[in-house]
Amino acid sequence: MKQFNEGDIVYFVASSIFVRKAKVVRNTGGFCTIIFDCKGNCGTSCTRVRESKLYRTEEEANAIVKQHKEAIKRR
Repeated sequence: MKQFNEGDIVYFVASSIFVRKAKVVRNTGGFCTIIFDCKGNCGTSCTRVRESKLYRTEEEANAIVKQHKEAIKRR
């Protein structure tokens, strides 16, 4: 069963520290093709990721970033 549908706005954690807003353009076989919400001259950027790497809200994604930062501090 799909977690996200085409047209859904999602949040993706890039490089374990950046939260990026994106839109789902395709979802098949547990993978979503997303297009990033770019501002300025960055152009269009798409990538294909597992559904488990996407979050419905920015708060959910920020919680993952916070966990990652805390794990780094403990090392």
